[in-house]
Amino acid sequence: MDAAPTAKGSGPGSKASVNKQLMAQSVAMSKKVKQQQEQAKKIDETVFLYDEVYDRMQDAKKAAEAKREDDTQERKPKYIKALLESAETRRLDHLRAEEKMYQREREAEGDEYAGTESFVTQAYKDQIEETRRAEEEEKKREEANRAKAGATGMSHYYKTLLERESAAHNAAVAATTIGPSLPNSSKHGPNLTIQRPPEMEPLSDLQLAKEAALRGQDVEVNDSGEIVDKRELLLPGLNLAAPNTRRIGLPIDKAKAKRSSEEPVVHRAVGAAASQREIRERQARQLERQMEEEERRKKEEQERKEREELERRTAKRNDEVSVMSARERYLARKKARLETLEQLDEAGGQN
Repeated sequence: MDAAPTAKGSGPGSKASVNKQLMAQSVAMSKKVKQQQEQAKKIDETVFLYDEVYDRMQDAKKAAEAKREDDTQERKPKYIKALLESAETRRLDHLRAEEKMYQREREAEGDEYAGTESFVTQAYKDQIEETRRAEEEEKKREEANRAKAGATGMSHYYKTLLERESAAHNAAVAATTIGPSLPNSSKHGPNLTIQRPPEMEPLSDLQLAKEAALRGQDVEVNDSGEIVDKRELLLPGLNLAAPNTRRIGLPIDKAKAKRSSEEPVVHRAVGAAASQREIRERQARQLERQMEEEERRKKEEQERKEREELERRTAKRNDEVSVMSARERYLARKKARLETLEQLDEAGGQN
């Protein structure tokens, strides 16, 4: 005997029952999403005000850029002064190198001019005094720079660049804390500091499976009480994950890290950690060598010119001697020929 036919749409697999289940699941999901949004708003009231916060950050960045441009336009020229100081430093280095070269020449001469009288002009005395005064000022300036312990070179450039970028970023973030475009929920304005809620603790897999079952989700759990595929827990929309409590990396001693960050960075490259005095001394020695080479080159050039002049004069003198000897030989031959003719004439007259 056949069973009586059921009414259309009243079975468990009918279209109406499936739509009803989908609607119930959708309502449960939207309630869960709404609950999560309310929890997020309790943590931060401006969590969903993306456009307003972004606009305030952009306005703060533009204000920082405008201020930096104004400072650049109002900045006084500093490179001309540095160039003039460098030129003056090179001039004094050249004077010191000349003085040391003359001193070496006097030491090389020894007692050759010991008994002669020496004269020193007032201009040379003023030049020596200026050199000594410049050395003292340089020494004081270097000591002051060492006392300040200021960084120089590329490390100082990168430090300044990072500080400027950090200041601009902090200004942009600070501009989003309070503003007229953001709704004020209290007299102090909205609080944009994201803090972890105290009740936000990691849930076990069994608890997550129970919550999923309440939402109407079918989650598979193995014998150890672990969820086989946690992707089954995902819902449409925003999925707020639990905080990652795993410790990544080894623990770092905060005191050691702070102490190392406060210590100045000293580069080990050649010349990078050297003081200004050492650099100046090295440049002075190089300048002395260049001046000595230039002096030796001039002396060799002078000796070469004198040698060529002597050779030219000797060659000219040899030419004059050759001409004189040839003339004397010519006159001697002419005289001998005349004597021969006279002898022939005398012999003809006698005949």
